[in-house]
Amino acid sequence: MSAKGALYERQLKKMLEARGFYVVRAAGSGADSTAPDLLALSTTKRMALECKAWNSGYLWIEKWKMEGMKAFEQKTNVPYYVAWKVAREAWRFFPLAALRETEKAFVLEEKDLHAGMALEEILK
Repeated sequence: MSAKGALYERQLKKMLEARGFYVVRAAGSGADSTAPDLLALSTTKRMALECKAWNSGYLWIEKWKMEGMKAFEQKTNVPYYVAWKVAREAWRFFPLAALRETEKAFVLEEKDLHAGMALEEILK
C-alpha cells in the first residue's frame, strides 16, 4: 500500500472510532491477501472495509481479490464494503454487488462515486 493509501486508511479508522466503533487494521491486507483493510465492530453493527484512495477516474479490484472478499462476507455474515476516497470528496461506500464485472476485474467509475453511500448511511 502506498503511504497515501495508508494515511487515508488511518483517517477512516479514526472517523469510525470517533463514532464508537472498535476498528482493527488487518495485518497483511493488500495485494496478496483477501483480509479486509479495516474491520469495524460495535455492539450493534459490524463491517469489513476494502479502502481505496484513487483519483484515476475509476477503481478496480482483481477478480481473485473480489472472490475472497465475497467468501469472507458469506462465511462471517459481516457486510463488506469498498470504501473509496477521491481528493476533495468525502468517503463513499459501495456494497460488493455494486461493482461491475469486466473481463479482468470488478470496477467502479468516477461517475459512480456519488451513487455510493455516505458514512452516516452505512452506520444506520
